[in-house]
Amino acid sequence: MDSVIQNLIESYPKYNVEKQGSSSYVEMYTKDKSDIIIVYAKTKPVNTTAYSQNNKNNEAEELELTGSPLKLDLSLHTILDDTLITDEPQLWKKEEIFHTPIDVDTARQIANQYNKSLSVTSKENAIPMWVLCNPSNEGNPLLITVQSNEECFARGIVTYERSMTLDDIDIDKYVEDYVAYEKINEDSVSLSVDCKYTISGISYGSLTMEEQLNAPHGGVTDLYCEWTSRTLVTPFISCKVHFEQEVTVGHLASPCNAIWKSVSSLHNINQLLVDMTAAGFNSVNLETAVIRNIIPGMKRLNNSKRINNLLNETEMYTYTAECPAGGCICVTEDTTTLRQCMTAMCSQGSSNDFTYKLWDILRDCETAEELITLLIQVLKFISSGKIRPFIDVNNKTYLSKLVLKLSRGHSQTSKVLKNLRSSPPQALSLVAQVGIEKCMWEYTRIMSLLEHSFFIAGVWNTDAKSHESIEQINQTIQDMTMGGDFTLNPFESIATTDHSIRIDTESFCIDDANELTVDDFASLKKHGLVSEKKDVNEVPLISDEIDISPWKNLLMKFAQIHVCLEHLYRAENCLRADFVQLKPMASKLLEYYVSEKSPIKTVGQLLSDPVQKICIPIANSVVQDHLKKSALWYRMELKKKIDSSEKPTRTSKVTYVFSQLPVFPPQVWQILEPPTEEIAEITTIEELKYNCTKYININNTLSRKFDFIS
Repeated sequence: MDSVIQNLIESYPKYNVEKQGSSSYVEMYTKDKSDIIIVYAKTKPVNTTAYSQNNKNNEAEELELTGSPLKLDLSLHTILDDTLITDEPQLWKKEEIFHTPIDVDTARQIANQYNKSLSVTSKENAIPMWVLCNPSNEGNPLLITVQSNEECFARGIVTYERSMTLDDIDIDKYVEDYVAYEKINEDSVSLSVDCKYTISGISYGSLTMEEQLNAPHGGVTDLYCEWTSRTLVTPFISCKVHFEQEVTVGHLASPCNAIWKSVSSLHNINQLLVDMTAAGFNSVNLETAVIRNIIPGMKRLNNSKRINNLLNETEMYTYTAECPAGGCICVTEDTTTLRQCMTAMCSQGSSNDFTYKLWDILRDCETAEELITLLIQVLKFISSGKIRPFIDVNNKTYLSKLVLKLSRGHSQTSKVLKNLRSSPPQALSLVAQVGIEKCMWEYTRIMSLLEHSFFIAGVWNTDAKSHESIEQINQTIQDMTMGGDFTLNPFESIATTDHSIRIDTESFCIDDANELTVDDFASLKKHGLVSEKKDVNEVPLISDEIDISPWKNLLMKFAQIHVCLEHLYRAENCLRADFVQLKPMASKLLEYYVSEKSPIKTVGQLLSDPVQKICIPIANSVVQDHLKKSALWYRMELKKKIDSSEKPTRTSKVTYVFSQLPVFPPQVWQILEPPTEEIAEITTIEELKYNCTKYININNTLSRKFDFIS
C-alpha cells in the first residue's frame, strides 16, 4: 500500500496524499474513524505571522501545517489569525483549515489511478481513498471516494444540495427518490436517523496540555440520538439517547480541583519517595523536586502567609469550633448538588481537622524543600504550647499523633525536629499519609451523595465484596433496609484498617487514648529518633515504617474516581440533573473507569493527557427538555433491506446530512457560501437554516482479477 501511495505522490506532486485517521468531514458520512487516504491541494495560510511566532522554538513544526496549535490568548495578532480556534462549536478539526479542494476532473483521475491499483488488493489491505473536490464544479461535488478491492468495485460521491429549514425537509420525498432510483418497493427500504445536540462547551482536543487547562471551556457535553421512524423531530419515547461528554481533568476553572490538587501532589510525592528509596534521599535535590505542577495561568500562592493564618486561626477557634458529625464541613443536610459540595470544599476545605487543613496548604508547595521547611516551622510553633490544634478523633495518622503530643509539651522536641529535618523521606511520608487518607475520605463522602459510598469504600481495600457490581451492592442495601429509614455505615467494615475513613462519628479535641508505651520505642532506635534512655514522653515518630507500597494502587483509584467526579459534575451543571438522575449515570461511569479494564492506569496519565471522553446510554426523561430543541445536525441513511441468506451483487446507500454549521472547512465551504459583511442591525428574525449534503455509495460485487492465457 505504501508503494501505491508513493506512486500517487509522484504522479500528483501538487497535492497532499496522506494516510491518516478519518477526517471529520469523511466521518460525518461513514460513521467510521478507520484509516483512509485523503487527497487535497497544498495550500498556505493567508496569515502565517502569528503561527510562525508561536513556533519559533520548533522549526520542524513551523513547516508542518498541522503543527502545535496557538496559545489561547487575546492578543491582536492571534485574533487576526485564521488558525485560532474560536469559542463557537465547529464540525471540522483545526488542522483541516488548510485542506483545499481539487477540481473534479483531476479528482476523478486520481481516483481512477488508485482504483486500478486496488484490483489485486485483498479486502483486509484495501484502504478507502477520499478526494476533496471543488464544489463550484457542475453538480456541487464535495468528495469522491473509491473503496474497492479484488472482490468488489465500490465508489461514492458527496454533493451539496441546498439550504432549507426543518419544515422544508420532506422525508417521504427522499424515500420516494430512493425507491425510484433503486426500482424497489417502498417496504424494502431501511431508514435510520441520528442527530447530535450540543448542550455546552466545545472540544479542544487538538490543543497542547497547557492550553487545554487554560481553555475557555472545561469540556463539551453532547447528546447523540438514534431512531428509525420517518421524521427529523426527535421522538421522545422511541429514540435511543447517548450521553457524550469530554472533560478536562485539572482545568483551572473546575471546582473539582479542590481534591485533584491533592491527588496530583501525592503523585509527585510518591514518585520522590520511590526515587529516594531506590537511590537514597541525597540523590534528590529538594530545591528542585516538584510537589505542585505549575501551569501557566495558575495562581501562585504565598504558602508561608497561609501557614501563619492557619496557626492564628487555630489559636482562636480551638475551643469554640463546631464539630460536625464525621468532621465534614463541605457536606451537610442541606447539600443538594455536587456544585454546592465542591464549591464549599474549594472555599473552606472539607474538615476542621488541623492536619487536613495543613495538608491543603502543604500540597500547594512548589518544591519539596518548601514543604519540609513549612512543616518544621508548624511543628516548632505547635511545640511552644501556644495552641491546642483540633484533631478528628478518628485521625490515626502519625502526623496527627505528633501534633497532639507536641502541643502538650515534649522533652526532646528539638531533637525530633532536627532528625525530621535531616530525613526528607520521613517528612514527606508523614505529610503524604495525611493526604492519602484525606482523599479516600473525601471521595467516599462525595460519592455518598449519590448513594455509591459502599462501592467506593470497597475500592480502598481488597475485601471480596469490593468486586461486587454497583447494582449488587445497591440491591443488598435495599434488601437490608427494606425501603425504611435505617442507615448503614459504609465504613464499618474498614474502620479498623490503616485506611480509616470517617463519616458518622463525632469529632472532638481529646488526648490520644492510644498513646504508645515504652515498648513501642524499641523499633525506633535504628532510625536514630530516640536515645538509649527510654522516655515515655518520646514522640512516636515511625515514618520509616509507613508502608507506601499500597499508595501506587490507591493513586490509580483516585485518578479513576476523579474522572467520574469530573463527568458527574459537568453533567449535573449542563443537564441540570439532580442526584436521583445522576445516580444511574454514576453507576455506569464507575463500572467503566474503576475496573481492571479502565483506560485510566496512573495519575501521570491524566496529568499529561487531561482530556477524557465518555459515551453512555442515558434515560430520555433526564434530557427531555433538551430534545425539544433543534439539533446541531441530523443524518438520515437509506438502504435496501437484505436478508441474512441473500448475497446481492449490488448494494447502494444514500446518506443525507442536514447541518446548521458547515461540515467542511472554510477553504471548501466559502465557495458555496461566500462570506458576507455583517449587518449592524437585524430587524427580522430568520428561520434556522440547515445545509443539506448527499452521499451516494454504490458497491458491485465481482472478481477484478484477470487471468491471462498465454
